[in-house]
Amino acid sequence: MGKSCAIIVRVFDGEAPYLQSFIDYHRAIGIDQFYPVIAPGGAPLCREILSRNQLSFTEVEGQKIGAIRGLIREDYLAVIDADEYLHPDLLPFIQEEKFQSLAMPWRMTATLSDSGFESSLKQFFVFPQIKSVMRTRSLTGLGLHRSGTKGGGRCLGLKEGLAFPVHHYYLRGLDDLMFKEGGVVKRTLAHSTGRKSVALGDGSTGNKLTAFPSRHARVAYLLKVLDQLPEQKDPYTVSTDQVMLNRLRDQMSVDTDLIKAELKQSIDSICRIFYKRSICNQIKDIERILADNPIKISYQKRVLRQLRADYKTRQSWPYRVLSNLGIENNAWSG
Repeated sequence: MGKSCAIIVRVFDGEAPYLQSFIDYHRAIGIDQFYPVIAPGGAPLCREILSRNQLSFTEVEGQKIGAIRGLIREDYLAVIDADEYLHPDLLPFIQEEKFQSLAMPWRMTATLSDSGFESSLKQFFVFPQIKSVMRTRSLTGLGLHRSGTKGGGRCLGLKEGLAFPVHHYYLRGLDDLMFKEGGVVKRTLAHSTGRKSVALGDGSTGNKLTAFPSRHARVAYLLKVLDQLPEQKDPYTVSTDQVMLNRLRDQMSVDTDLIKAELKQSIDSICRIFYKRSICNQIKDIERILADNPIKISYQKRVLRQLRADYKTRQSWPYRVLSNLGIENNAWSG
């Protein structure tokens, strides 16, 4: 008898236009069970989708996934989000190999275009942020990126996990970003870390970017990275549920076009802070890490560190003099 595999996924109504695609894909590659986690009384659209697919869910305050641990009966378990897709070769690997845990990196893509999610061509960036698949009987606790395990089994790291990257559709268009922003669609979490305000300066200079949501910085960084990488065929077939998308739009009491324009303006303003040279160096550095002995790196910390460094350079008097003279180095500006 083959080994079974399950996934835990947190859902909120902002995922409703994309949730069916997520379910269809993972069923197709052989996932045996889904354990959706929903905030009490939340995500009515996602509840419809789960019911239609005959999937039960668990209501947990704050979407604390640890409450699911006692329900799991499958041999292996992965904790992923609804914008993350497991590699199709992972399931055969689980059948063939014995291991206690496996760390897998993100293979990230993003777009500001609302039709970009379904495009067959995308740019991808592999980043050593960990998602894990674990043997259930070895679990000591559940985490969003790495879970606690015990026992003498093999704990495989990112070096082995590079063969099974988790495809992360980090931004599926401005609609997606709008749904993830607080106040537009009711969030499942009390606080969204993606909207944490990040300060760069006092706004006394030409770059009027004094504070912004950290989510916007992470998106801007990834978009700048992807600009330097070639297009590739997306090996996964993904789709947007237009009915759910329209229902979400209809229930909003805001001008969605205006909101999306403001979001794009925010991200574009952050994109202009990053230097092309610094982004290219970031790509080379990550490639060097992945080629050597890869370890987990915090995506947010790396983004904000580079953004602050580039912002500081742009505020320096030599740069400002050259910029005012119109002779900014194009190799730097990007």
